[in-house]
Amino acid sequence: MPRLAIIGSGALGTILVNHLAKAGDWTLTGVMARTLQHAQTLANVGHCKATTDLEVLLADQPDVVVEIAGIGAAKAYGAAVLEAGCDLVVVSAGAFADPIWRDMMVSKATTLGRRIHVASGAIGGFDVLRTAALMGVDEVTIESTKSPKSLAGASGLGDRTLSSTEEEIAFEGSVEDAVRGFPKNVNVAAATALATACDDLVVRVVSQPGLTENTHRITLKAGTMRTDLTFASSFDATNPRSSVSTAWSVLALLKNLRSPLSFF
Repeated sequence: MPRLAIIGSGALGTILVNHLAKAGDWTLTGVMARTLQHAQTLANVGHCKATTDLEVLLADQPDVVVEIAGIGAAKAYGAAVLEAGCDLVVVSAGAFADPIWRDMMVSKATTLGRRIHVASGAIGGFDVLRTAALMGVDEVTIESTKSPKSLAGASGLGDRTLSSTEEEIAFEGSVEDAVRGFPKNVNVAAATALATACDDLVVRVVSQPGLTENTHRITLKAGTMRTDLTFASSFDATNPRSSVSTAWSVLALLKNLRSPLSFF
């Protein structure tokens, strides 16, 4: 079986490792985290190596490395993963909002003959979005609705405190500004912009008290096609910024890579 390594041991990484063995398509070689104890806890479940060092993780020559640790990790380790001869699965699509890093990664993957797979995360419909990109996108908006708790502490709020009783718009603007201000909340916006090849996508983040799930609505017009996609997923109990379905999307992507029947 092909070999797989994981960067990240948080809530979503835990879901991924816990269910990876059931898929039966990959051999897990290692888990990397900033804290060795966290990596070891997850490695014990996956019966693999635990490390805090990328070189150690890559020494086992995995075929694919999954980044599920945040935008910073994607940007810090992505290039080295490709240079080691591995394909890369990126969960933190917000990293691609940086055009310099994005272009560097695409160029490097092309030169090295490697592939970068962007996980759909908490949304879906990449087939429709890529189709729209070829048709020519006229306009696209993504609105993400989350609880005030999941948005609290984001630099994009400045000194603002979100209401605990009233729905309100926490942010509206570009993908670049959204990623800078809400880096743990808007990976879906960056993924949508990347899939649609739309530079002027409008991002709206709505705060709604009492939510038990995160919702995302993509509204798009491309030539003769209009699309309205809505997704809702319960957030992880230990990390309200993350949707549980994100980890499952990685499992589905890995399944698709190995299946003789592929879904676009």
